[in-house]
Amino acid sequence: MKHALLLSAALMMAILPGACGQAGETDEPPGAAVQVAGEGEVSHNPEVTSTADMPRFLLVDNDTLKADVRFEEEVFSLNPVIAADLIDDANGRIEAMQEDADTYQASDPEYFRPYGLKIDWRVTGVAGTLAGLEGFIFTFTGGAHGNYMTDARIYNTETGKRLRAGDLFADKAAAITALSPDVFNAIASAKVERSGSPEGRETFLGEAKDALDGTGLLSGEVSLVASTEEGRLGGIVLHYAPYEIGSYAEGAYHITLPQAEFHDLLKPEYADLFGGAPADIQRFGD
Repeated sequence: MKHALLLSAALMMAILPGACGQAGETDEPPGAAVQVAGEGEVSHNPEVTSTADMPRFLLVDNDTLKADVRFEEEVFSLNPVIAADLIDDANGRIEAMQEDADTYQASDPEYFRPYGLKIDWRVTGVAGTLAGLEGFIFTFTGGAHGNYMTDARIYNTETGKRLRAGDLFADKAAAITALSPDVFNAIASAKVERSGSPEGRETFLGEAKDALDGTGLLSGEVSLVASTEEGRLGGIVLHYAPYEIGSYAEGAYHITLPQAEFHDLLKPEYADLFGGAPADIQRFGD
């Protein structure tokens, strides 16, 4: 009987929000650093002071797992703690997938197919003490198709600490109340455009409310986006993976809220970092 895969708790944590193998051949430019996950991982450490020896990509290529993790060079121009945090997170995901893949192969070798993991990290906006990053994550665990998501992060560039989107606002609850209609309407508009069915707008709007109302809109994957004004941030982006607010066939949704819609709700220390309009950026997977 075909194996029904039960993902381990570690893997569920890794793909929703001891890997060792040989690095495969690569066409990276001379001098690019390669680290095989599981060999000298960089842990999240507030005492990290340099990115010089940090790997710019991680590769695993063995019988049970093919993994490829890339970090945009701009990541390493921020606080070294931020780069170390992303590398540590990637190694944790690889380790969880490696463990689960090995278990699956051992229990059902006839139906096992090698797992796959692809991660690409990039900086999407920086201003003052704030930096926004997005990681496009694709996973394959032997099913009919792979899955993908955006891991969105906001960091304090002075301390390297990760912030939540709600930390940007003077009153998080008030911000959620004020922004909810904008989010629901933006989702409905995106679904109309994607489906080509303007007559379905009210249905799409109702579905968005049903899916997200009461969930805490700022507690999910939220990133910052650069502005049309140099040195500022133009807004925030809420990311919804396939299945989260629609079918897998619909794909992922990225909802951009211009800073003008929430500028008055920001904490005073962040208000001056936002201005202009959101810059148009190309996302992984688009």
